[in-house]
Amino acid sequence: MHSFGSNWRRWEFWKELISFRSLVIVSPVFLLTVKHWTNLVVLIVFAGSLFFLFRNKESTIQKAYEVNRWRWIIALTLLGPVIAVGMGQLLRGEFYPPNFDAPLRVALCAPVFWAISLGWLHKEGKEPITFLWMKFSFHAALIWTLLYKPSWTTMRLPGEAWGLNRITTYFVDALSFGSLTLLFSLLSIYSLNFFWHKLSITHRIFLIIAIFSGLYLSVMSGSRTGWLVLPLFLFIWIRGFALQKYGKKKAFLGALLLLGGILFFIPFQPVFVEKIYLALSEISNYHWNSLNPDNSVGMRISFYRMAVFYFLENPLKGWGDLGWMKLMDSPGISQYATSFTRDYVKNGFHNEVFTSAVRSGIWGLISSIALLFIPVVFAINIHSKSTHDTIKHLTLFLLFFMSHMFVAGMTTEVTNLVFLSSFLGISLAVLIGDIFVFKLS
Repeated sequence: MHSFGSNWRRWEFWKELISFRSLVIVSPVFLLTVKHWTNLVVLIVFAGSLFFLFRNKESTIQKAYEVNRWRWIIALTLLGPVIAVGMGQLLRGEFYPPNFDAPLRVALCAPVFWAISLGWLHKEGKEPITFLWMKFSFHAALIWTLLYKPSWTTMRLPGEAWGLNRITTYFVDALSFGSLTLLFSLLSIYSLNFFWHKLSITHRIFLIIAIFSGLYLSVMSGSRTGWLVLPLFLFIWIRGFALQKYGKKKAFLGALLLLGGILFFIPFQPVFVEKIYLALSEISNYHWNSLNPDNSVGMRISFYRMAVFYFLENPLKGWGDLGWMKLMDSPGISQYATSFTRDYVKNGFHNEVFTSAVRSGIWGLISSIALLFIPVVFAINIHSKSTHDTIKHLTLFLLFFMSHMFVAGMTTEVTNLVFLSSFLGISLAVLIGDIFVFKLS
């Protein structure tokens, strides 16, 4: 009898360990170090969500009619990018499968979100996956990435003599690497603050080490992407948490200390400091009606202007990947952008919304704006109406996450690469799905 009970507990342990829930919990850990990891997670979890929805189709349909319109809006938002690419290609009379690759990963997360929002992966008496991400997974990812030095590489971009000093992992570009390590660091800061009294001393130390590791990695990447989120991060932290928890004086003092602690890491990378000064100089010296030199920020401003020009020339159909090249030598563009700048946007327009709008026209514009803004509107709406502490903190986590994605998306594409799309899709499925679970419980 004792042997039977022991074997049963052992079976339950392994069943839990290899479950879909466990896979989703650990999914952020290897995001930056194992190529195709997040894509594989999305495919496996997608299959599991379909099985769940089919097996529970009667109760699923019933519950779907009982909830408000937000579930449908979020699901359509996740399907938006692949619909946009399809509409653009249909109207242009072309079919180019590679354009569907990244948007399809976001779309696969629509049924995942639907299943999670109906209770899939939720265990009674267990913490939501969002809390487990905040308490363990995000900072485990930072420490693991720091320790996984054999995967580090260096990057040299055109005209950047300091390229050899920029670190990233072997398959992640420096912009995305710096942005994601910063995001995980900021989320870990809030986690440490929110869960402080529930954590052991060892766990607190672990979190602090992770925060330092993430800030170090982000700065050493040499990327400025996402750093402008700091004022927004502090505003959300003060408005949504600190004022109620500590009062006005302590909240603002804490914000100053947080800001000082984060900025402390910037001098570790002289290139980072130099690029901040260069950015300010390049913005102030940008020429709106004459040719601009090929520099980082100046080129980005030109990219955005070019994107608006191309979009307005073909707003309904879009241009696909490179259809806009027939207009790249137009006088309205060549007056301010060199041939190098005009040609460089083959790699993207360094802006999530502009890149999507040029590629898929108005459909891409709508889908990319929806993907960045609808989760924010949802979070603010639920946060303002709810009195449930768990829901309030889940919505705050979503706001922190999406505010960073929005800021990062203004200077680079956050869904252009397949693994980035998979990460954004699974993250939204979990963060928003968990809110539904507790909102309806």
